[in-house]
Amino acid sequence: MSKANKKPEIKLLTNPKAVVGVLTTPNPKSIYGFPKGKSAKFDREIIIEAHNMGILMYCFYPEDINWRDKKIIGYTYITQGNKSKWIRKAFPLPHIVYNRLKFRKHEAQKDVQSLLAKLEKEPEIYLFNSRFLNKWEVHQSLSQNPLTSDLVPETCLYSQENLNLLLNKYQSLFIKQINNSIGKGIITVKRKSNSKYVMYKYAASDLGWKICAANQLYTCLKRVILHENKYMIQKAIDLASVGNRIFDLRSEVQKNGQGQWVLIGVGVRIAAHGKYVTHVPNGGSKAVYEDVVDKVFQNKPAIKQQLDEQLDYICRNVPRVLEESLNLSLGILSIDIGINKEGKMQVIEVNSKPAGFDEEDIRKKHDKNLNEYFLYIVNSGNFIKRKG
Repeated sequence: MSKANKKPEIKLLTNPKAVVGVLTTPNPKSIYGFPKGKSAKFDREIIIEAHNMGILMYCFYPEDINWRDKKIIGYTYITQGNKSKWIRKAFPLPHIVYNRLKFRKHEAQKDVQSLLAKLEKEPEIYLFNSRFLNKWEVHQSLSQNPLTSDLVPETCLYSQENLNLLLNKYQSLFIKQINNSIGKGIITVKRKSNSKYVMYKYAASDLGWKICAANQLYTCLKRVILHENKYMIQKAIDLASVGNRIFDLRSEVQKNGQGQWVLIGVGVRIAAHGKYVTHVPNGGSKAVYEDVVDKVFQNKPAIKQQLDEQLDYICRNVPRVLEESLNLSLGILSIDIGINKEGKMQVIEVNSKPAGFDEEDIRKKHDKNLNEYFLYIVNSGNFIKRKG
């Protein structure tokens, strides 16, 4: 390989501006515990960007901390000559721990909860992105604040009384698990005006609709809703569509190098034919925001302008309201946003552990902004900086 094609050297920094540990979930298929698959790409990209900014960054698992010796056995990415590789070694305790645990079940384990609580109390460590959010607490926070109350559809906890109440008010509903993501387990319910019957199905399913009497819906759903305290009911947004397929937006917001919330990027996710969730694992596809808006609202320039204004308002206010209401350190969120046929935006879901965007320009902005924020944390005195 010629010198012109030689990879830039990525070596361990001896005097870093900051030390960041990325707390993540082990991949059981990974040899020696090294990051693997799509998550390894995400980790590699932010580590390279961190190195370029003078930050020592490594990944580690909950069991890797040795509090007595103040060391963590972690993994980082380096290049030597033309070779790039993951290495495993002992690192100093970080200034910042970035919580990137991937699964709610893993984060909910007692030992992991104990670790997160200890990290939260450590005066010399800043815990970034405290935990997963659940749909109900997000709805409560946003619906009870005058800045954001109009941004969320009517929602209530699942019960027979609430199901009948919303079924009498609206023709379409979604029944969602409070702690699930990527569209898992969502049930969609439809009722024609003045009809005594309803249709229902899993929103991500290719199977046909099931029909039952409206006053028997609660009984019918008992077959699939085993723990009703884990569900909520939400008015369905009459989503705009492109090519007879509904779509929604996935936006990412982060705190920047001045500690302010900013929009990093927005993409469109289009549902597969006949489905009511847009997530790619459920057959959804990606599209460019500007292209879809131009196509759907091509003869409505006023709506297109209002969409940009609404998007800006959501991305400025939703993160602030959640962080203050829940008293959490967030710093990065993805916000799923629906657009109805009249061009009104509403918040569908907020995720504190967003998966990486496939759009390269958004990923690059994400990596740069994330590391600039880490430097801001270290330099702003938000915690007692480790001596020596």
